[in-house]
Amino acid sequence: MPDDDAGLAARPNDVAVIGMRGRFPGAPDLERFWSRLLAGDDLLTTFTDAELADAGVPERVLRDPRYVRRSAFLPDAFDFDPEFFGYTRREGRLLDPQQRILLEVAWELLETIGYSGGAGDQAVGVFAGASMNTYLTNVVARACDPLSFDGTEIMIANDKDYLTTRISYKLGLTGPSVNVQTGCSTSLVAVHMAVQSLIAGECDIALAGGVSVIANSFPGYVFSEGMMFSPDGRCRPFDADAAGTTFGDGVGLVALKRLAEAVEDGDQVLAVVKGSAVNNDGSDKIGYTAPGFEGQRAVIAEAHAVAGVDSDTITLVEAHGTATALGDPIEFAALSEAFTDGGARPGQCALGSVKANVGHLAGAAGITGFIKAVLALRHREIPGHPGFTRPNPQIDLESSPFRIDTVATAWPAGPTPRRAAVSSFGIGGTNAHVVLEETPPLDRPAPADGPRLLAVSAKSDRALRELAGDLADALDRQDAPDLAAAAYTLRAGRRGFAYRHAVVADDHAGAVAGLRALAAGTPAARPAAETAPAVSFLFGEVPVEDFRVLAERLPAVADLAQRSIDSALICAESPLAARVTAGQVLARLWAESGVRPEAVGGAGAGEVLAACYGGVLDQADALALLSWRAGLLDGPPAVRPRVPRVPILSAAAGGELPESRALDPLHWTRDVWEGGRLAEALAGRGSDGAMVLAIGAPPDGLPAAGPGADAGAGTGADAALAPVARLLHDAARLWTAGVPVDWSGWFGEEPRRVPLPAHPLNRSRLRLDEPDPAPSAGAVPGGPPRGDELKRVLTKLWSEVLRTEVDRDDRSLFDIDDDLMLAVRLAKRIEAELRVPLPTADLLKNPTIDRLAARLDRAG
Repeated sequence: MPDDDAGLAARPNDVAVIGMRGRFPGAPDLERFWSRLLAGDDLLTTFTDAELADAGVPERVLRDPRYVRRSAFLPDAFDFDPEFFGYTRREGRLLDPQQRILLEVAWELLETIGYSGGAGDQAVGVFAGASMNTYLTNVVARACDPLSFDGTEIMIANDKDYLTTRISYKLGLTGPSVNVQTGCSTSLVAVHMAVQSLIAGECDIALAGGVSVIANSFPGYVFSEGMMFSPDGRCRPFDADAAGTTFGDGVGLVALKRLAEAVEDGDQVLAVVKGSAVNNDGSDKIGYTAPGFEGQRAVIAEAHAVAGVDSDTITLVEAHGTATALGDPIEFAALSEAFTDGGARPGQCALGSVKANVGHLAGAAGITGFIKAVLALRHREIPGHPGFTRPNPQIDLESSPFRIDTVATAWPAGPTPRRAAVSSFGIGGTNAHVVLEETPPLDRPAPADGPRLLAVSAKSDRALRELAGDLADALDRQDAPDLAAAAYTLRAGRRGFAYRHAVVADDHAGAVAGLRALAAGTPAARPAAETAPAVSFLFGEVPVEDFRVLAERLPAVADLAQRSIDSALICAESPLAARVTAGQVLARLWAESGVRPEAVGGAGAGEVLAACYGGVLDQADALALLSWRAGLLDGPPAVRPRVPRVPILSAAAGGELPESRALDPLHWTRDVWEGGRLAEALAGRGSDGAMVLAIGAPPDGLPAAGPGADAGAGTGADAALAPVARLLHDAARLWTAGVPVDWSGWFGEEPRRVPLPAHPLNRSRLRLDEPDPAPSAGAVPGGPPRGDELKRVLTKLWSEVLRTEVDRDDRSLFDIDDDLMLAVRLAKRIEAELRVPLPTADLLKNPTIDRLAARLDRAG
């Protein structure tokens, strides 16, 4: 946290950066990206002759002296996990890799900020752009079979228009979804638009960024004199030897939120956007592709004015810095004049450009610089500007407000918070400038100690174990988040997938041990039921001391106790009154957490407590019966039973208590104390997926819960905290089995989300020109098939197109996938294979194999 607060309060239009994700050349995550920036590394790859030959570079190109064998590329740019996002592998191949990667990164970002499980009533917007789609021009165009791929399908899978809306659709985001395309300034303009949308109240969280993947035939490029490209593949912004730039792959995405709400909601705050501006050069420049001095100067000055900061308080500028002979001097002059006019002093501000490390990432260039600046603010360190030897002779560095440091330097505190500015300027003249400030001091109370429940889920057993290992690593670090915040993030901020496990632990060591055990394969994980299992409450003894501890440690229990006790129990200060209170409060705690029982039961006093919860007896009657059985009353009390609200499982009746018997006072004063048939009454309640939840200690030999009893790991909690751990273990068993229980409000703490590892993706290489073998169903010689043979061929075609086993002839196409494009492709494939006309409308009217076969038989 900053050690200088400068006494400045947050402004209404301040926007917090609450999360960031990125993949860059030589740095697949932001931790490695930052370490390599600090080291001053060149992140481009220089390819060997053998690598280039394997990549298909023709010999004549390889030997041409103009060929530059360097590239800023992502080695896994064509990897994707289509199944995770509901695509077939065939659909995944068709998608532009830029759209695949941005979708993946958007998912990972929502996971890490704790909003992948839905943001409740918060609308999430998406603002992003992409570079030119070279996949379409270099791969798709030559690989698409017109009989298998529809033109509309190809367009939707590859056109930039569908970049952000695909993310919103696949991730269920309801805020504005806007594609931003302004050339090289695309992703920083996206940040500006996201900020404006937040300020206008159009959304509550906004994702902003960009992506660039160059799907060329081979790595590198052929240098041409007078063009933007560097002759040696090295980018040297503001240097005397600067001769051009080099383009490459990368993706960056940030999550933004209004600062006041981010603090209120307990989100992490990495930095604050104080202000931003966007404009265009217009025609005041020498040509369309040339930069414009006045436009750049104006956008910088405007952003500083919007931010309400003086230029002399900004001590880092992340410049556009393309290292071109025309661009660098114009940009430097615009920066110098804007900063000088704003009161900046000579040499006060460090100047750099991340393009010196990674080259020009086109549609992702601006967001890359933005992320670098946020990381610098976060770590209070300014990376060096690699490769710089002496300034461009057209740049007057010495008398300007700027200096260029070649090695990383500490970023000292000053009279105002640390501030950075980021510029990005696009071909065509759209300019963007953003002012950032370090995170303000945040006063967040320390959470109470004690056990916490860490709920982990994934789409497969493999992913669950990998995620458990990643979480264990995150909680085993020196800078690990506190356990309460991690538990809250996993519970409130993530989706509950089928494969589940829960760890109950009272410290980091216990949590790490439990997660590592899961990662190693113990205990076995199994998918939760698609339909939540039924739960029955079994009432038993709740020790008074245990209930006292629960009320002290869990504010939700204390609050319920205040709302649940009638006047008779308040006046009766006795262990029996506390026993009635405890059972009712704990049962209502479960109910208010989403666990509503299908039946309640118990034996003897437990049946009385169950009847109290089920509405048959009021609390005063329950207390009177328990007092009489304890010898505190001379005779049996007069009870006034009522019709049960939920079925009562009676140990006296050996099953569900009939209404007539429930209404008979003699049952409660005589029969209930003589029943010993609880096991019979519970028969089937703890098997076949159903669960029995003990409210207190159950009688000997009866289960405390059904399936999922191995879900929780052990806890090191002391005896005083044991009842809290037991309650959490029960929650773990229920949740693991698929019961939608919400325990996040039990502790009464301020919500706080912390960054945690995202659900792993099972990525594999997918290129349209490298398809999986898919054998054709083949037409039957002698004409179209009929009857059972026609159904067999249709089943095979459906399975190939939909990439799933179609095991029933009456299963509707729309039960498998409701994508209209799939129906279009399937109709075309059937036409081609069976050589029969099949309009898509006919398939939509006959969406099962049975009905379609009948329709084709009639037509034939």
